[in-house]
Amino acid sequence: MVSDDPGQSGRVLYVDKKRPSIDPDLIRKHLIQASKLHLDMDVGQREATITIVPEYDWMPKFIWFLCDPHNGNVFTDYPRFFKDYDIVKETPSFAVVANGDEVDHFCIDMGKASQGVYEAAISPEQQARFLRELFKPLDDDGKLLGMSMGNHNEWSKKVGYKEENTWLADFNTPVLNCGGVLTIKYGKQTYRLALNHMFFGNSQKNPTNAIKNFREAYPNADCYFLGHTHKAEALFFRGAHEKDYQWGVIGGTYKTMEEFGPQNGYGRPHQGGMVWAIWPDRFHHEVIESVEEAKHRYQLYQAASEQGGKAVDITR
Repeated sequence: MVSDDPGQSGRVLYVDKKRPSIDPDLIRKHLIQASKLHLDMDVGQREATITIVPEYDWMPKFIWFLCDPHNGNVFTDYPRFFKDYDIVKETPSFAVVANGDEVDHFCIDMGKASQGVYEAAISPEQQARFLRELFKPLDDDGKLLGMSMGNHNEWSKKVGYKEENTWLADFNTPVLNCGGVLTIKYGKQTYRLALNHMFFGNSQKNPTNAIKNFREAYPNADCYFLGHTHKAEALFFRGAHEKDYQWGVIGGTYKTMEEFGPQNGYGRPHQGGMVWAIWPDRFHHEVIESVEEAKHRYQLYQAASEQGGKAVDITR
């Protein structure tokens, strides 16, 4: 018989050892609540619908396809970027869809990739705050139609936060943080834009190859918009899937002076800034090669209208 007397030779009594209490029912409730709390606080979504009231019932909407400006990096072409930004901000009938890597956001603990830290003109925090100041006026004016998140945006997760849940949290624009479809109702027409920062199947010789794979994920979209590769190409699809025609766009970059791509065999980067034009009175859409050219088209519409005393569609 063993005695409880602590004085007994060789006897050890663990008087206040804390024993675990595992309550499966309590854990189940906690997991459900924690998941709901996270999802309720998360800004990201997979699909979104917006309605645009046309300034004129005959005027197309010119949507800047912005991706990969990498603000904060010393190799970004800032004069070109800010010129396009100012045109979109100041010109009626212009708007923007931003498709990731608006900031550079290199972190010091990323191994080989951390060399990008030494290309930073401002810190990641300053990049995020600057981008908020840059994009909030567009959002307030109804010019920021949608956003996705790029891999450079996602690096903020390394320190425990998401950009869309912090500096973007109070924006009106939907954030398709995992890609998805943005349905745009413009006047009498409806257009479906599928966007994601990247998709598998990238090709240096055929930049829109990934678009062909992306179309399988969203076969009923009217236009497809990808970024990431710093290549630029627009492709017109006739009779694709259930649509009469579709457009595919790889958006290029404003980080056109970068050294990484050429040094690692990816070739030179391509200038970004293409524009998707959609019409409100008839189903018609097309891709324009630059913001400057889109502004020229807008001015032609305005001039034709003023000279004729009535709305004139120069594409008819």
